[in-house]
Order: sequence, then C-alpha cells, then structure tokens
Amino acid sequence: MAQRDVEETASGAAACVLVVHSEALARRPAWDGARRLAAEDDIELRATARGELDDVFIGLADGRPTVVMLDAALAVPDIGAGLGIPANLELVGPLRVVRLRGREGEGEPREPGGGVPDTLLASELAADADAEQLRAALRAAVREARLVARCERLAVERARLAGDIQELNRIGIALSTERDAERLLEFILTTTRDITSADAGSLYVVEDGEEGPQLRFKLAQNDSLRLPRLVQFVLPINTQTLAGYVAATGNPLNLPDVYAISPDAPYSFDASFDRRTGYHTQSMLVLPLRNQAGACIGVVQLINRKIRLGLVDPTGGPLSGPRERIEPFDEQCLELATSLASQAAVSLTNAQLYHGLRRKIEELEQTQAQLVQSEKLASLGQLTAGVAHEINNPLAFSRNNTHIARERVASAVRRIAVEAWLHEADPRRVEPVLARLGGDPQLADDLVELRADLARTPDAERPALLTNFMLYVEERARVSEGSIGELLASVDGLLGDSLMGLDRVAEIVLGLRNFARLDEATFQTADIDEGIRQTLMILREPARDANVTLTMDLALERPHPCFPAKLNQVVLNLVNNAIDACSSGGRVTVRSRELGESVEIAVIDDGHGISSEHMSKIFDPFFTTKPVGKGTGLGLSISYRIIREHNGTIHVEPSRGGGTTFRISLPAELESPEGEDEPAPARA
Repeated sequence: MAQRDVEETASGAAACVLVVHSEALARRPAWDGARRLAAEDDIELRATARGELDDVFIGLADGRPTVVMLDAALAVPDIGAGLGIPANLELVGPLRVVRLRGREGEGEPREPGGGVPDTLLASELAADADAEQLRAALRAAVREARLVARCERLAVERARLAGDIQELNRIGIALSTERDAERLLEFILTTTRDITSADAGSLYVVEDGEEGPQLRFKLAQNDSLRLPRLVQFVLPINTQTLAGYVAATGNPLNLPDVYAISPDAPYSFDASFDRRTGYHTQSMLVLPLRNQAGACIGVVQLINRKIRLGLVDPTGGPLSGPRERIEPFDEQCLELATSLASQAAVSLTNAQLYHGLRRKIEELEQTQAQLVQSEKLASLGQLTAGVAHEINNPLAFSRNNTHIARERVASAVRRIAVEAWLHEADPRRVEPVLARLGGDPQLADDLVELRADLARTPDAERPALLTNFMLYVEERARVSEGSIGELLASVDGLLGDSLMGLDRVAEIVLGLRNFARLDEATFQTADIDEGIRQTLMILREPARDANVTLTMDLALERPHPCFPAKLNQVVLNLVNNAIDACSSGGRVTVRSRELGESVEIAVIDDGHGISSEHMSKIFDPFFTTKPVGKGTGLGLSISYRIIREHNGTIHVEPSRGGGTTFRISLPAELESPEGEDEPAPARA
C-alpha cells in the first residue's frame, strides 16, 4: 500500500542509466562518442569483466535502467555469445542489450541476437562500428531502457492504486459492520500495519481509572518475532511515554529512529521489550484514535516500516537479508494511517454505543416482563405516567440526530477529499474523489456534466477543468455548511444531544426496574368480587375528581382459583381507562357473573368510545391515545397477558347508547399453572 517503494524507483538511482561495457571496448577510439553522450546525459559508464555480469543482473531488481554493450569480451562462448544469464535467476527490471557482431572467421555466429533474448536486444552493430554509430545505438538503447523503466513503474503504480482502492473498500466495509469490540481492535491493528508495511504494532485503549483516564494495553502483533504471552497493563496519560504523549496531546509522532530521540523531547522510548526479546525497534509511527467528538479513545503504535526491494525468488521462498530494509514512515503512511485511525475510532465508538444501547433495550425488555407479573402494576402505571412518550421522544430525536450527523460527516469526508486533491491536482487520482462526490445527490447533474466535459477536453486542459470544478464544489459547500471545522462542530453538538437522549432512556429504564415487584403474585382460591370492590375503592378518588360515577353489579356466589392480585390489576387498568374515557357526569359499571363453566367480568362505560382504526391496536404494548403524561400504553397489553395466563379471553365492543365494554371470560375452575402449588384458600 505504501508509496515509498515506487518513489524510490522514480528518482535517484533509476534516473541514471547504467551502461556496462568491456575494458576492450573502452580502449577503442570509437568509444569516445559514448563518453560524450554520457557527459551530456545522466549515464554511468562501467567497465565490467565477463564474470561480473551476475552482479549487474541482480542489481536490476532495484529498478535501475541498464544497457549492456555486448562484445566478444563480455559474451559467454558456450551459450552462443549470449549474456550468460544464470538459469536460477529471473530477470526483472529495464535491461537492453546492444550486441557488437564479430567479423567473419572469428567463430561468432552471424544470426541476429546470438543467444540474447529478442525481448532484450535493442540493436546490433558491427564490431568495428565508428564513434557515431556507437553513439547513436547507445542513445537509442538508453532511451528504450528508460521507457521500459517508466512502463514498469507505471504498471507497479497502477497495481498499487488498484490494490489501495480495493483494500480501503474492504477495510471500510469491515469496520462498519463489525460489532465485536475485541475482533474490531484486532482488525484495526492488522489493517493499519498492512497499509503502512509495519513489521509490528501495538494498541492501547483509553479507560476510566481511579485517578482519571488511563491507557490500557490491549493488543500486540509482530511478524518477525513470536511474541510471549502478553499481560495487559495500564499507562498514565501524560507526556513521558510515547503512547501517553499522543493520548494527552492528540498529536501523532513519526520517529525515524527511537534510539535517536532528542534529549529535549518530553517523551522517551522504553527499550525494555527490545532488551528482553532481542528485537530491534527503529522507526515508529504513533497515532491517536480520535472519535467523531474529537476525543482520543485509543493509541496505535506502528513499528519498523519494512521495505521489500522486489527481487524475485523463483522457488517462492520468503525475501530476506539485504532484500528487506527498515525505513522511516513517510508522509503517505502518516496520511493513510491517520485516515484509517479516524475511521477506526468512529467504528469503535459506534460499537460501544451499539452495545450500550443494546444493554438498555435488554433492560427495558426485562422491565416489561417484570411489569407483566407484578401485583402492584396500578401504582407502577400511575408513578410512570407518560413513560412511553418519554422513551419515544429521546429515541426519536437521537435517531434523527444520528442520521443528520452521518450526512454531515459524509459531507466533511467529501470536502477533505476535494481539498486533498486540490493540494496535488493530479488528474490520475481524481476518480476516487469523484466517486465520493457521487454520494451527494445535489452534485449528480454537475458530475454528469463534468464527465462529459472531460471526455471532450484535451489532456493538457483537464487539470484546469478539474481544479475549477473542485473549487466550485468547495465554495458551494462552504456557503451552505460553513467551514469544515464548523461542520464537524455541528456534528459534535448533534451527538451530544443524542447521548443526552440515551441517558434519559437509561433513567426511565432504571425507574421501571425499581418500581417492578413480584413478591405477592400468588395463585390461590380468592373472592373475585371482593377484589373488585377493593379495586374500585382505590379508584374512588380519581373518579370523583373526574366527576364520574362508579357502580358495581357483582353476582359471584363463591371464590374461584386465580391470581387475585394480577386479576385486580386488570380491573384497575380497565376501570382507570374507562374513567379517562368519560366526560364529566359519565358512568362506569363493573359487572360479574358465573355463566356455566366460566366467570365473566365486564367493565362498561358511556364515554367517547374507541375508533375502529384503533380497535385492533389497543392491546399492543405502548399504544395509547391519551395525552403525554396520562398513560404508559402498557395497561391493556399487561391486562391481555394476565388474562391469557388465566387461560381466559378479553374482548372489546361498543356499548349500547355509546361508550365501550371490555368483557373478560375466565375458567370457573382454573387448574394450577405448572410450577405452582395447589391454590390455597384466601386469607381473611
């Protein structure tokens, strides 16, 4: 993924062409033309013996353009005056050969090439070619070697860019879908090392300690060393250690040599690991993991950027020795790793929020289950009036804020990509930027028009066209959204509001859990009518406040097996709803009858009734038509479950003359539920 390998071959040694020739050729007067050409161009002339050609071929792996002036002094006789390429070496790199053909009778073949592969042969000359002929042939071979080197560099760069795009897409998808915190940390460290060619790395996360935030060591990886069993430890967040400095300041550290840190630096390198294991740490890149709020939630340490020089081993074995070297992390590594670290921090924060929200939802579900079995749900319902709306409101605006924040973060990413492109203004790297801009629906028409303009614009004018378009996009975003800092500040505010809403949900869930009680939900033989009387007595005051009359028509002649406290709760919920449905001067009647093998309880009111569109939803959890603060939406849902627990049914129907009737039917001889004792007589 790193750019450094390609940059090395694009400048420096690769710019100077190596011309290999024999001592005999250098002694000829005609070689003066080659010397003049070398003085005019960036060419190194090197006299070489036949036995030294192997070193020249191996040096091709560094990507340096090379021309071999193959005369009788360099040719290998036993393979047809050819180069004598070792059988176990695959030639890689830009090599071209100018063959100096021998005279008749010298024993050298007259066939073109004479053992030199056609793909390497630039030209042939007579052995007695004059200075101008040698100069012209050498100039053409040098030009061809440079073109081959450039083509190879472009091929490497194209493959690298394609790999970068594919890898970044894979990383982005994986980060956005992973929810397991431990696997996410492993993936963050692995991918960050991959894109920077780091030999090793470690990862710390910020946690709350007794004396404030601290860094906990979580993970280490090393390709060159089998790591011993690692023990987690904590570091204070201060400027004395590398990880602590980055966590405290939020600034990355790019250290070419950790053993050459200035004595004036506030931080220092802890060499105890190197002394204990024999590993040698050299270059380090230490990055903060900053989330969408700008807070540092962790630190990634990347160790020893390892450069592979590209020598091909036909046996497929690993590269080693001088073909790998440790280099400092360059700016490209810093930019890629910083971008990935920011995305990783957001994913890690999202995973933490996801687990936190999931825990809260589980707590809410557990609380609801406790509510269903509580014998004092009337008090619970009254104390938590409006809980459904209280939960729905913060969840609704938290979800809305999250969507808005995601859109604004996406806009910031697009703007950063535009600014990065404007900094380089390289048309070859514009496609990823245009792909990101495609995520903005408002730019869809502009992008179509831009691509049409690019198709008919000469290559020389495309940079200016693209620059104007990027400036237009940036100015448009700045006018509508402000600066990137202002945009991200608004995202921070949205997420802060969302966290406040989630905290409110947590408080509500805690309240529900504290109010739920299960200790008196006992199955026994009880006087159902007496329970109804006690329930209506509790509701007498609310009915009087609403100017609603409560009447009873109770005709059960004996006790029946049931959960009396839960059954009383059902009556309380139904009567309480009926009172709320009545206008001033209304009436609510509770009637009980024993009909054959069933017990029927009816709650009848003359209120405003239930609309047909709500009739199918009234038993759904949290559904309510009452104003905020008047109901939880749990009463009828809980009542429905309690009646089903009694193997009974509950129905709703319009009352004659207006209003609503809830009709409950229970078995007169309910068997003891599994796991319960036989019903005990009700206590006096």
